[in-house]
Amino acid sequence: MSDEDFMLEDEEDFGFEYEEDEGSEEENGIENKYYNAKAHREDYATAKAEFEQIVAEDQQTGPGDWGFKATKQIIKLCLRERKLDEVLEFYDKMLDFVRNSLVARNYAEKSINNMLERVSSNTEDAFSREFYQRTLNVLKGSSSDRLWLRTSLRLANILLGQKEYTELEELLTELRRSCEDSSGNLIMERGTQLLEVNSIFLHMYEEQGNTKKLKETYLQCEAVTSAVPHPRIMGYIYKCGGKIHMSEHNWAKAQTCFFEAFRHYNEAGTDDRVSALKYVLLASMLSESEVNPLSSPEAKAHENDPTIKAITKLVSAYEKRDVQAFEEISSSNESVITEDPFIADYIADLRRIFLIQVLEGIAIPYTRVRIEALANRICTSVPETEQLLISLILDRRLNASIDQENGVLLMQQETTDVSQYKSLDSWAVKLTALMQSSYGIIG
Repeated sequence: MSDEDFMLEDEEDFGFEYEEDEGSEEENGIENKYYNAKAHREDYATAKAEFEQIVAEDQQTGPGDWGFKATKQIIKLCLRERKLDEVLEFYDKMLDFVRNSLVARNYAEKSINNMLERVSSNTEDAFSREFYQRTLNVLKGSSSDRLWLRTSLRLANILLGQKEYTELEELLTELRRSCEDSSGNLIMERGTQLLEVNSIFLHMYEEQGNTKKLKETYLQCEAVTSAVPHPRIMGYIYKCGGKIHMSEHNWAKAQTCFFEAFRHYNEAGTDDRVSALKYVLLASMLSESEVNPLSSPEAKAHENDPTIKAITKLVSAYEKRDVQAFEEISSSNESVITEDPFIADYIADLRRIFLIQVLEGIAIPYTRVRIEALANRICTSVPETEQLLISLILDRRLNASIDQENGVLLMQQETTDVSQYKSLDSWAVKLTALMQSSYGIIG
């Protein structure tokens, strides 16, 4: 442990204010002993004994800051030596100072928070969990709401990692309740807190596969209008929203959510931005968007990232309506594309939508054409091509009928007026989709 670590929590010791009364000789004596003990901190036994002597003297003169500071230093010494039982023993004594209001509230909160940071980065989750629980037992019912919240959220993340879902749900429910007034309405100033709590709920429900609760919680997040959480939290919330919309085949909304997730992750500087961008590209193709998501400056910076190269190649083939390239890229990069289980779930949908788009463009110029010829053009079987044509007809994208006996697609002739109206209608639909996609990229 470095000198900097030991000095981290004692910066306030150097903010001396020189006054006429500089303290009694007794106070100056214990202060000198404290700094002498710190000078011996590399010698565990000597430093610990000296700090314990300071605590004992401080108790005799009336417990105060020097006893509190010495107790903190003992905890850090024990933590460095991995004497975890003693860490808990002296941490309880440190909490007694807080419980009995023997040190200033802000100083106590800062000290506890720093100690929690130190423990979480230097010990296993099981020990951290016990450490946090002891802290909460002292903070519960106290006036330190902010510290109680931060400690509870830390504990919640540990419980999530350990998959202790029953205990986690109880803790999160208590945290969510603290965001509401007596009528069950959200306290406006606690919107940020609620989003943090709900993001952990979303993690839990996603791991459990509880889609109903996942959607309910996401809708609660959408309803929060006044909050400024960390962009990483908002990135995860939007990613969950995108997955929910994907499960409902609402591709356009999914694309918007995934782009927001990517934007927030990018702001936070986390690696999750790459997977979010993959999902943006996937949803863009599924929604038959005319806008390439990689045209935005944030996304363009990642287009050559090796982890998304296969997806960007698919996008290129998709835009060119190149069936052969699409199939080759899909088969040669199958393991790369499907390594993400979420993307793997929608590859079949993507292929179907892509083939429908290509088939529509091929069929329109004909008055009649053999289905076998169309199947050869899109490199698939006659039965599959027939099913794709049926979808186009039912969706009114083709005004046609199928002569199954002769295996022929018959296009219906339209009057000039009807054709013009349908062209305008098709243009309006594409323009609406274009505007929605653009809003997701530049909004």
